[in-house]
Amino acid sequence: MLKVALLIIDIQEDFLPPNGTLVVPNGREVIEQITKLCDLSKYPWLAVAVTQDWHPPNHTSFASQHGVEPFTDVEFEHPLEEKNACTGKVKTKVQTVWPDHCVQGTFGASIEKSIMETYYKLPEELPKIVVQKGCLHDREYYLCFSDVWKLHKTDLEDFLLKNDINHVVCVGLAYDFCVLNSAIDSQMSGFSTAVLKNCCRSVYQDKIAETEKLYGDAGVALFESIDEYLTSLKK
Repeated sequence: MLKVALLIIDIQEDFLPPNGTLVVPNGREVIEQITKLCDLSKYPWLAVAVTQDWHPPNHTSFASQHGVEPFTDVEFEHPLEEKNACTGKVKTKVQTVWPDHCVQGTFGASIEKSIMETYYKLPEELPKIVVQKGCLHDREYYLCFSDVWKLHKTDLEDFLLKNDINHVVCVGLAYDFCVLNSAIDSQMSGFSTAVLKNCCRSVYQDKIAETEKLYGDAGVALFESIDEYLTSLKK
């Protein structure tokens, strides 16, 4: 039996036009659709989780910390200096650095108002959580479950397991970064995972095909809408 959680990813002011510091194009278009998803008389959620980027001012994903322009690719060393067993060298990852965004305590870090109003109106008995990620300064968190090195875990996996969730439906921003990586990590963590495409928007809209190949290769199911998703459950 499917026990389904809705995962709402990073609907925060810094990712939203017109004034965010790291705007996802057309990001505000998804807000009304996502708030409608929280109608439990229509949809089968047994838990709801909302995620929030919550970075210290010196977060390593900020281009300003490296003296380079935003959207530059930078090589990062493992934060605990873990070495590759074959080469003896410290492990590295190449990652994009961004404009400063979602700094703790700023307006830009706040979850969009109507999303939170909807969250607080959910039934008191429904398990729900706001999961903050990116709190440690020395590592990136594209994933809602952990940092990219899989060292520090957020509260999300424990929350899902505590509530016997076995299936996760993802929506939010951005389709090609945090939604993508969180959905893949969810699938790899043992939760069957789906993404509702019309409730997401991408940073790089010209690379949708590449993004969707990554979803498919990981076994994440993509649906155009909640209606298509619900129809799939009846098959």
